[in-house]
Amino acid sequence: MGSITARKGADGKLSYRAAIRVNRKGFPAFSESKTFHSKKMAENWLKKREVEIQENPDILLGKEKLIDLTLSDAIDKYLGEVGSEYGRTKRYSLLLIKKLPIARNIITKIKSVHLAEHVALRKAGIPSLGLEPIATSTQQHELLHIRGVLAHAAVMWEMDIDLNGFDKATAQLRKTRQISSSQKRDRLPSRDELVALTRYFTERWNLNRYGSKYPMHLIMWFAIFSCRREAELTRLYLRDYDLHHSTWKVHDLKNPNGSKGNHKSFDVLDPCKEIIKKLKHPDVRGRMLQLGHDENLLLPLNPKSLGKEFRDACKMLGIEDLRFHDLRHEGCTRLAEQSFTIPEIQKVSLHDSWSSLQRYVSVKARRNIIQFEEVLRLIDET
Repeated sequence: MGSITARKGADGKLSYRAAIRVNRKGFPAFSESKTFHSKKMAENWLKKREVEIQENPDILLGKEKLIDLTLSDAIDKYLGEVGSEYGRTKRYSLLLIKKLPIARNIITKIKSVHLAEHVALRKAGIPSLGLEPIATSTQQHELLHIRGVLAHAAVMWEMDIDLNGFDKATAQLRKTRQISSSQKRDRLPSRDELVALTRYFTERWNLNRYGSKYPMHLIMWFAIFSCRREAELTRLYLRDYDLHHSTWKVHDLKNPNGSKGNHKSFDVLDPCKEIIKKLKHPDVRGRMLQLGHDENLLLPLNPKSLGKEFRDACKMLGIEDLRFHDLRHEGCTRLAEQSFTIPEIQKVSLHDSWSSLQRYVSVKARRNIIQFEEVLRLIDET
């Protein structure tokens, strides 16, 4: 009934595809397969699956009874059904949860004690997995991701999940401050920090003409003037830049209800246009394209590397508690200081709710803010 086939990938590594195929007269053919990194894992899955089919023949008719489904298996099934509708962050979080002890529990038997143990474990850190202690807000996000899988199982797979008990447990964890909502972050880069970062990145770009492929001196200001998130910067296709209407379409914009297909266009203001011209310069693009990413993108770069380049620079310059995402806040604050209304800021930042922008509109104009002309002078320094 089952077979295992070895396959060699482009990197030369072997993978093993375990496949089951059953042909029965008068019934549609049944086939199922799964790929593993080791032959032993493939064999174990094949044996386990064959036993499950023997004990539950309805599987062959697509009517599998999900009884002893672990959280790890439920996450795999969940991602297989709806994973493409969500962004990289949620997928990464769920794949990480699969490695943790809570994932070994049967989902119909997950109780408050399991949630409390999970929170305590994450609070202390897991050195064996290289995981540092995480913040209470991150804890809450993780539990919400787990709940999403359980809710899907309850509704779509008709499994007996105690969601009410889950909610009571998380409410108590919140009450005892073991988990919490994210705090609003008000950190903005100072003038001196922006000058130092721009000079550092400019000098690094000019001195390492044949090494560095990341024009961070341009990227950081593009992030500010476009109010774009880190991952969005590397999803801007050149064909989506409408120069006539001064807009640029962003694909799969972050959204709580799912990012897939959520495409929106933001207003490209004059300072942003100037930075775009510099990013499109043949010398700049030529060096970026050496990395081998999609040439149809404005920034054919790895989004994770943008954050790393920024963090490394802050560490080198002694700048504390500044994140790449704070550049987006800086951009929104600048628009508010220029007397842009909430709807006008929204056209650039693409925030869904007005409430999330209210803190920018009431800000007082900062003194001695670095102006665009000075930014250009710093960028053009050699």
